Amino acid sequence: MAHTVIGTAGHIDHGKTLLVKALTGMDTDQAPEERARGITIELGFAFLGDQATIIDVPGHERFVKTMVAGVSTIDVAMLVIAADDGVMPQSREHLDVLRLLGVERGVVVINKADLVEEEWLDLVEEEVREFVRGSFLAQAEIFRVSALSGAGVDSLRQRLLAMVEDTAAKRTDAPFRLPVDRAFGVKGFGLVCTGTVQAGALAEGDRVEIAPEGRLARVRRLQQHGATVQEVRAGDRAAINLAGVEQGQIERGNSLVASGFFRPTQMLDAEVQLLASSPMTLASRSRVRLHLGTREIMARVVLPGGKPLTPGQESFAQLRLEAPVVAAWGDRFVLRRYSPALTIGGGRVLNPHPAKHRRFELGLLAHLQTLASADLPEVVECWLRHADDRLKSQQALAGELGIGVERLAGLTDAIVADGRAVRVVSEGQPHVLHLDVCEHWGAQVEAALASFHRVQPLKLGLPREELRNLSARYIQPELFDCVLRYLEEAGRIAMDGAVVRAASHSIRFTPEQEALRAAVEARLNTTDFANLPTMAELAHALDAPLPQVTDMVQALQALGTVAALEGGLLIHCEALARARTILSDVLKRDGEITVAEFRTLIGSNRKCAMALLGHFDAEGLTARRGDVRVLVG
Repeated sequence: MAHTVIGTAGHIDHGKTLLVKALTGMDTDQAPEERARGITIELGFAFLGDQATIIDVPGHERFVKTMVAGVSTIDVAMLVIAADDGVMPQSREHLDVLRLLGVERGVVVINKADLVEEEWLDLVEEEVREFVRGSFLAQAEIFRVSALSGAGVDSLRQRLLAMVEDTAAKRTDAPFRLPVDRAFGVKGFGLVCTGTVQAGALAEGDRVEIAPEGRLARVRRLQQHGATVQEVRAGDRAAINLAGVEQGQIERGNSLVASGFFRPTQMLDAEVQLLASSPMTLASRSRVRLHLGTREIMARVVLPGGKPLTPGQESFAQLRLEAPVVAAWGDRFVLRRYSPALTIGGGRVLNPHPAKHRRFELGLLAHLQTLASADLPEVVECWLRHADDRLKSQQALAGELGIGVERLAGLTDAIVADGRAVRVVSEGQPHVLHLDVCEHWGAQVEAALASFHRVQPLKLGLPREELRNLSARYIQPELFDCVLRYLEEAGRIAMDGAVVRAASHSIRFTPEQEALRAAVEARLNTTDFANLPTMAELAHALDAPLPQVTDMVQALQALGTVAALEGGLLIHCEALARARTILSDVLKRDGEITVAEFRTLIGSNRKCAMALLGHFDAEGLTARRGDVRVLVG
């Protein structure tokens, strides 16, 4: 049996707090101001048996944001309506909030039944039935009680306990999240945060991250229902004593999250619903109050095509936030009018880290439709397909989707097994790369190479970084490297060191270029090691334009026919091989050689001899020992 959170809802002064006391024996109005004014200002908490917590929320319209913070994690709603007042404005707004946040179970309580006649109670119950028609409370039981006298309270308590028995166990393999609804200091212990565990599990001694700031803290002590425990799990009401953080560094609206899974965001792709009772049309770029978890933040709602959303309509939207939050796929939220504050709608997070949309193209709308309606395996594949600018680790994906790493691995394994994605390793971390992403960027790379080869047929290929700037400048470099490996393994490109070329490309010469090629090779394939030319000297000797000679020499270098030595001297590789053999034979016989001896040996001058010896040193044939060269190995 899972722990159950029961939340009250209803108009101010309809007796919610007194009803909670009658059910549990606990007074949730603890603050002096609350006792003096007789209304609930902050969230209050009481225990119903061992497996349920009741959250008492304020009913005054000024404190609806506090109510939203309390309702964001409840399992069962208890809508309280006073018999002498009937349905009131906050009754309606609280029911709207419950619906928007996806609450599916609850009861209706007509309180203060002792203040009115039976006939009046019948009329109120009829009004209530009409009020909840079409909502999740349409078939809910209605209890007539008096929190003051205790009449009907036992029956209500038994029904709530039965609903606790029916609460389904929550998954605990997701990354830990707890929206903080209270934070306070306890003498001798330090800072304590309370909230309902939204996902995952947390144990004493674990490290948590305070989001969205990113500050780390250690869990010193855990409590549930006032008793110290070793672990709290999804659905539990928890009090968490933290070490490494001071009072004032955490407050309602922060979240405690598993370290390394969640990144703050100031943009959300979402599915938004405007209430039929909304007094306003929601225009694109309207400023609203966003309630997500226990956090209230200002946001602008950007709608597709700029078309306004009318009451009762649904639409995809991008929420652009004025401060950072942490969120995951499927998180529910409430939207309230900026001023005066009033609940106007809500929705679900579809993507916590979207790109900024200038317009909602058909492809984007189809993507959002999949995230909104498909089952989890389709959502995971859709996520991978659109993660097209950076590699995301399994941890990052698990955080964005709000699911466990092992569960995610099982889903991605199926996609890889079907040949729709590949596993890659970057910087020691495993990643899954969808083939659609590989093909998208692969097409960009191949187009850039094709264009380059058309313009520069005598060049073997493009340097890696130059190719990235031309084809995929704004994507993560690690992702670009993975795309290149994918293309190389598929035989579509070839990589020669830092140079990338199309696999089908090879340097081809026109008849005119063949004549120049022969002249260049004839001049550089020499035994006259005293007259190795530079590029300019070669062009002059051949009476050919320097740009053409330069292109030809670079092509021959790429083909391994010509080598460049220190000082820009050029030599044919066959001539270089002859010099290498002469030097190697002498060193094998004599063990060492000076520059002067080598110069005399090949009939060269000091400049060319030094350039040749420098080349042989660089390739590892020889090593310098003082004034002599020796054979390496």
